[in-house]
Amino acid sequence: MILTSHIVISGILASKTQNYFLAAAIGLISHYILDAIPHWDYLSDKFEFRTKTDKNFVKRKTFWREIIKISIDGLAGFGLLAIFVFLDKDANIAPLVIGAFFGILPDALQFLSWLTNWKFIKWNVIFHKFAHHLIHKKINPGFQSGVMTQIVTIGIVFLILRGGI
Repeated sequence: MILTSHIVISGILASKTQNYFLAAAIGLISHYILDAIPHWDYLSDKFEFRTKTDKNFVKRKTFWREIIKISIDGLAGFGLLAIFVFLDKDANIAPLVIGAFFGILPDALQFLSWLTNWKFIKWNVIFHKFAHHLIHKKINPGFQSGVMTQIVTIGIVFLILRGGI
């Protein structure tokens, strides 16, 4: 899923608790569950391959264009969370932020592993690929259906927690 989906869903879910450790666990666990749902990502396998094979890739425009996309995606997610806080006056802000942070941490670790190949975060790479490929090998959604899946997932979580379903 894109960062916006992870931020919004994990933040909304974590906002319903007062426990910071539970908020972190909710963010982390929700990330892997959401990644099992067929979705579209803008970082391609080609990007991952280039980070591993081109030692000068971080100096190239292509790399920095992707960093800008990631930044816009993250800002959009936190912007949507701010709207949620405005709409839900009972939301617990600190757990919401903690949940959102831990909701995108696996992607940050994944990206870091591509750049550094650090062994101590290898567990995340393995588990991330497992979560992504549970259903994805059978279903490969394109842009429109992959984005629609994410929008529907956010909507369902929002409605459930607001008591609409």
